[in-house]
Amino acid sequence: MFCAGVAAAEVDFSCMSHMVRGKTPLTDRYKEYDVIITNRCPGPVYWTMCIERLDPLTHRILESHTPSGVIEEEGKSRVNLQMKKGPDRMGSQKRYQEFYLSIGYAIKPPARASCVARQCESQHQALRGEIDDNLVAWQKAEANLNDRLAADCPESGWGKTEEVEACRTAVRQELEPELEQLAQTDAQLRERLRSADGDPCLVYAGDPVEERTP
Repeated sequence: MFCAGVAAAEVDFSCMSHMVRGKTPLTDRYKEYDVIITNRCPGPVYWTMCIERLDPLTHRILESHTPSGVIEEEGKSRVNLQMKKGPDRMGSQKRYQEFYLSIGYAIKPPARASCVARQCESQHQALRGEIDDNLVAWQKAEANLNDRLAADCPESGWGKTEEVEACRTAVRQELEPELEQLAQTDAQLRERLRSADGDPCLVYAGDPVEERTP
């Protein structure tokens, strides 16, 4: 057991661990995540979280959650999150909401966790700008593809369906390399937000939405 007279600031909580696990979506309206905390310390530990949910388009903080509890030795606690999909104006680049997570531990209540989203978003401002600029270029390139398909390969006036499809294939082959490059750039930039394991400014979620046919 922890010694009763030890101050919380002196306690080594390296025996506590957590993981964020995405779950297979059952609907395209939201994607679920579980935050799982494991206690391998020699006694019960109190915990609290600050979970800040962000809009995937504007990156603004939408709401904060502060769940808390206690975990017995060798026990686990789980918090379930549902990240909603972004607004329709994101088009085919629609994503689920993002979130920041921080966890505080204590051997007696209350445990405290610092909310980090405002500070972290300030640090990520330049990177967010690169992502947003690339997204605008991506959406313009996709709109250009759709305009070219409609103008060059109209369904009316063509003799055969095969001719329409051949025309569309040729237009896509011409324009899709640009789209693929923009998609790769987006993935690379976003990976920089999510690759720093242990970084308090790690961004979770924000996965692309795969629209489902009713």
